Amino acid sequence: MSTERPFLEESETTRRLRRFTHVVTISLIIGCNGLLFLGLWVSGVDLESALAKPELYDPTNGDCVGVQWAKVAGAEGLVKVCTEWIDFSDITGQTHTLTPGKPLAMGADGNLYFSGQSTENYRLIALMIFAIVVMAFGMWVKRKLIAQYQIRLQYFDHRST
Repeated sequence: MSTERPFLEESETTRRLRRFTHVVTISLIIGCNGLLFLGLWVSGVDLESALAKPELYDPTNGDCVGVQWAKVAGAEGLVKVCTEWIDFSDITGQTHTLTPGKPLAMGADGNLYFSGQSTENYRLIALMIFAIVVMAFGMWVKRKLIAQYQIRLQYFDHRST
């Protein structure tokens, strides 16, 4: 009978440790995700526009259907810019439009590109670093809490015998 009792106590200890591990894991998943969403909100990064490829008219792969005069950095005066076009590589046939409000610039080669994207990229990189730090901190906290709880369970098990 004395051989069964330590087995049952070990089973109880293992069950408690497993339950504590599950509770800590679920709590940290919810807490860290909440912290990540808070970081996303505070950073102000619009993931849809940051991760989407900005579209500009490509004369070799489309047909321009709408033109406007716009101020372009790197060029004097107003420049004629295609704001609506049909992209031949898009099988939907939808009309593509220039993203309103994004400042345009002219490169040394005479091609247009979107300027000011570097600040958006820096905020996105900072958000990614923040996410990595939150995940690493969460894993560290999980290991620390589980190790402390395991030591506590062993201490009480040895104390009770």
